[in-house]
Amino acid sequence: MMLTDDELRAVLRAEAAAHQPDRAVILNRVTQTAMRNQAARRRAPRVRIAGAAAAVAAVIGGGGFAQWALAGGTGSSRPTPPPPPVTATVAPSAAASESAAPKPSRTTKSQSHRPSPSSSPSVSSAPPADTTAMGPLWSDGSVDVGGKTQASSVVTIKTSESLTALDVTIRVAKTAELVGRGGSQQVPGASVNSAVTEEAGALVYHFTLSSGDTIVPGTYTFFARYTYASGGRDAGADTYSAAATSGSGAQLTVSGTFG
Repeated sequence: MMLTDDELRAVLRAEAAAHQPDRAVILNRVTQTAMRNQAARRRAPRVRIAGAAAAVAAVIGGGGFAQWALAGGTGSSRPTPPPPPVTATVAPSAAASESAAPKPSRTTKSQSHRPSPSSSPSVSSAPPADTTAMGPLWSDGSVDVGGKTQASSVVTIKTSESLTALDVTIRVAKTAELVGRGGSQQVPGASVNSAVTEEAGALVYHFTLSSGDTIVPGTYTFFARYTYASGGRDAGADTYSAAATSGSGAQLTVSGTFG
């Protein structure tokens, strides 16, 4: 394809007036003009085809070659057209990507935050676990009043298994005119040793199953006898405990009060 000199100069003047040449638009216009002048291009020398192509490249690249063509220059004085511009795509750096990425919002916790009442740990007001029974062993404490100034603290022991060892302790807190009157027990078929000692603030009654004896399943009672001042006595500070070994070798302990 080929353009006449006048057509080529017209195209170059129009494109040179634009601040930023558009390659696609220029090529499209040149092609349309070439199609309208197909007959003329067939008669023109082949050398002009090369000149037209060089002129288009000069327009696209911009610079001195376009000015030389507009001025009608010929011969070896025409400048060499600049190479077509190369467009390079530069990938964004990792740092730029991170800076462009949206940052997650932060929620500042108030230092004065307090848990709601529903989230506060509840304080249990339940009484402590019952220690008056363990496994096959059960116990109870009571006071048997025998007159105005005498009484007995009574411990009842029940077992559903044979016991090869048993030790019962009754502590009677000292009150006005408290005097120990000995201890006794009801443990048929076995020998039990008893003793009364005085400790700081209490009379202590001990009942111990003799070595080698066995207590069969049943109910047994232990008595701590004493006298006290006229007018009655408060047994609220008295306590008892019992330790036993079952026939299977289990260690059992129970305790309680005389309330």
